[in-house]
Amino acid sequence: MSAMYGDGSEGPRDGGQSPASASGQPPEPPAPPLMWPPPQGGGPPGRMRRRTAVAAILGVVLVVAAVGIPVALLNRGSQVKPHGGTSPTGGTSPTPGAASNAVAVYQKALAATRAAAGCHYVGVTTGGGASQRIVGDAGSSGGSQVITFDSNYGAEQFTLLLASGTVYFQGNTPALQDQLGVPAAAAPGLQAQWISVSSGDGPYNVLQPGITVADQARQLALVPTAATAVTTSGGTAATRIIGTVPPQNGAPAGTGHLDVAAGSNLPIVYVSTASANAVTVTSTTTFSGWGTSPAIAIPSGAVSWSTLGASQPPGGYGGGGNGPSPTSTPLAV
Repeated sequence: MSAMYGDGSEGPRDGGQSPASASGQPPEPPAPPLMWPPPQGGGPPGRMRRRTAVAAILGVVLVVAAVGIPVALLNRGSQVKPHGGTSPTGGTSPTPGAASNAVAVYQKALAATRAAAGCHYVGVTTGGGASQRIVGDAGSSGGSQVITFDSNYGAEQFTLLLASGTVYFQGNTPALQDQLGVPAAAAPGLQAQWISVSSGDGPYNVLQPGITVADQARQLALVPTAATAVTTSGGTAATRIIGTVPPQNGAPAGTGHLDVAAGSNLPIVYVSTASANAVTVTSTTTFSGWGTSPAIAIPSGAVSWSTLGASQPPGGYGGGGNGPSPTSTPLAV
């Protein structure tokens, strides 16, 4: 971890570089469900990707302040198209000069990220009195994440491992209820148990995105407008790519910058900021350990999610306990 930046924010996934379209831009990947405006009831959104987390905080912060419910965020890696040369609304290309140079450096950074064997990252999103933290190690086809945030179920803490296309989950009682839909009566007895979640299982499409280096590249959403040479506090020469963050997944447009190492073009830190309802939400991702592929060991004795009698919780898997007519009583925070 680069000491000069401190903690930062999370990463994305698609398994590799998508073929370019006829226009030279990557094809648009599928987006997760919109979270703006927030779900009815004003409860905290659950486990979300970076930009949907921003949307959720900004959308519910006034309701949250009124009723005293903590906001659960989880920036889980937006499935968004890298805007390497278009305006936030998909308009014209940037004018020649500073912007075009920034676009070129940005595209090199995305390519270097996707091609890397692995990295370490720390993700933090704060604003509106809420916060979330993700610490991860990303590889080309797998990786791990340790995630903490608050929801209607309580203070969620859980670990994800991705290996051979299967997600392995270990978490506390609130996380088991929210992320996996485990009944409240059964969740305490599963806190130390590894649980395997396979493709096609209900929670898979919520848990799986955001773990590989390809995901990290897709998380660096930016419309570059300028690039400038900077020196980190640790003396590292870097290029800072400055630009706007396009509106996506229900979140408003914002601003951001990406610092990349001058020689390798690999990311050092990515910061994005968005504001609404007089609240500013900032997400920061700090990267280190590039080139190190994480060793992910498949946990022994893991039980299959399909054997747990779990079902989708109110508000969906990772929804934080939002939704009408809860089927179980959320734990007190």
